[in-house]
Amino acid sequence: MKVLFCNIAFMKYYRGAMPGVDMPVNLSTRSKAAADAVEQFNFSPCDMDGEDVCLGYFSSKASGEKNSNQTHIEKIPGVDSDADVAEDVLVIWCAKKEGNDSRTVVVGWYKHAKVYRYLQEAIFGDEDNEFHQLYNVSAKAEDCVLLPVGERSRYTRWNVPKKKGSNGPAFGFGTSNVWFATEELAQEFVDEMRKRIDDYYEDNLMYESI
Repeated sequence: MKVLFCNIAFMKYYRGAMPGVDMPVNLSTRSKAAADAVEQFNFSPCDMDGEDVCLGYFSSKASGEKNSNQTHIEKIPGVDSDADVAEDVLVIWCAKKEGNDSRTVVVGWYKHAKVYRYLQEAIFGDEDNEFHQLYNVSAKAEDCVLLPVGERSRYTRWNVPKKKGSNGPAFGFGTSNVWFATEELAQEFVDEMRKRIDDYYEDNLMYESI
């Protein structure tokens, strides 16, 4: 399975902004108010064509061409340069925690996900009450896990590096909200993270009542 790390806002449930209960913090883009963060629904399963799926969003960089905000999925090993979707990808969702802690941690993941080059749009409801959801990742709900907040704080398990200067890690997130993790020096870290994910059989916050 291919792998992709994506940086998003930090939330507890990712089932929509709920003042006093769960609001996005440390947004991955400065151009939106917290209540408008698209990733707020990343772990809110929905029905598409009779199947429960999660629709995930991360803010990608524009390619330089007008109206062509895209994810360069060809940077994922094994994906063709002209492909519009990368399949069977382990998408690892990451976020900077609340408070003064500057570390980025894993908040959850989608296994066997599809990652789209261009933003997709799903429309739910009827003409009088339509809801439009943007997404660039999708996966079966049964393949999605949202870590409890306490579990995310186990830094030896879920900390994700940020690429820094000569005194910092040689791999990890840079200025982009996606990390393709193709650096040779990163492969041991990636392999260990895959194993932690494969070995995780504890609570999945996606199914906890709010």
